[in-house]
Parts: sequence; structure tokens; C-alpha cells
Amino acid sequence: MSPFLRLQLVLLLGNLAFIAAWAVALTRPPGWQWIGVVLLAFFVVVRVGGMWLRARKYPDEGRSRRAAILSTFVAALAVGLWVYTALRGAP
Repeated sequence: MSPFLRLQLVLLLGNLAFIAAWAVALTRPPGWQWIGVVLLAFFVVVRVGGMWLRARKYPDEGRSRRAAILSTFVAALAVGLWVYTALRGAP
């Protein structure tokens, strides 16, 4: 398996963790705060960390670095929206 494919699969796991964190925030099962925070932390570590790892390993004229910066910004925005939803409650 190529390293690029492995990285893409790991990034996909991070995205799935984010979707699961939203599902937990909206359904609010017992212990939802801890489960949601753990899933959200996993998303940030895997998604942002994976993109920066890719940018360091494959510096292709700055495109990987720009993608990592954009991914970091989008992840911060996503975490902020999740926290806002968790604090305000599900609609």
C-alpha cells in the first residue's frame, strides 16, 4: 500500500470521527460531552496533524503547505461550530 493511500485513509478516519462527534452532540446520549470531546480531539489530531505531516514529507512547491493551512483553518472553524452547538443545545 502506498504511503499516500495510507495517509488518505487516516484522514478519512478523522473525518468519520468528526461526523460521529456531531451525531453525539445532536443525540446527546449519556456521557456525550466526554465522547464528543474525545472524537473531536481525534479529528483535530488526525486531520490537522496528517496534513502537516504530508506538507513536511512532500513539499511540492508550497501546495501541501497551503492545503495544511487551509485544513487547520477549516478544522478550527468546525470545532468552533461543534462547541457552539454543544453549548447551545440541539435544535
